[in-house]
Amino acid sequence: MAMIFCIINLAFIESKTIGHDKRYEIYIFWLPIFIGLIFFGIFRRHYLIRNFLAFKEIYLKIYVVGFYLLQGIFVSYLSFGQVASVIWNYVNINEAEKNPREIFICKVIGFYTKKNPDVSFKFKNEIEVFGVNSETNRENYNRNPKDYELKITVQKGIWNYYIVKDWKLINIR
Repeated sequence: MAMIFCIINLAFIESKTIGHDKRYEIYIFWLPIFIGLIFFGIFRRHYLIRNFLAFKEIYLKIYVVGFYLLQGIFVSYLSFGQVASVIWNYVNINEAEKNPREIFICKVIGFYTKKNPDVSFKFKNEIEVFGVNSETNRENYNRNPKDYELKITVQKGIWNYYIVKDWKLINIR
């Protein structure tokens, strides 16, 4: 169920954003995972202890701890992490709607034309990436990144993140 919610969130709910801030990583990614690990650890403590004590060899005990830790991180991200992400996205969109649209012209760094094609560019001294469709990808095979800029229309949200409203490649030569 959590995996289905994650797919729906990534495909339909989450908006395209650009920008960086450490608070996102701390409060929206790591903190929910940590809280989920504690929650599931307390909830499943008898089961985890019983499985840990069932093995005599130290390497098997390390394996069990590592396996359940990875499993806990995965489940915590799918449950607590996705809820935090949806809430953050909702707040960010609402905050962005209060702000005027801005246009940024960004230098294109490169075109990746293999599997999962994209356009990479520099935005506020950070490298960002936009995925492209197959039609744009076909055109990108013969393009030189130095000949292009990216015109991006955005609205500023929270924590130095911008909601992308529109973007297009502009040939400057």
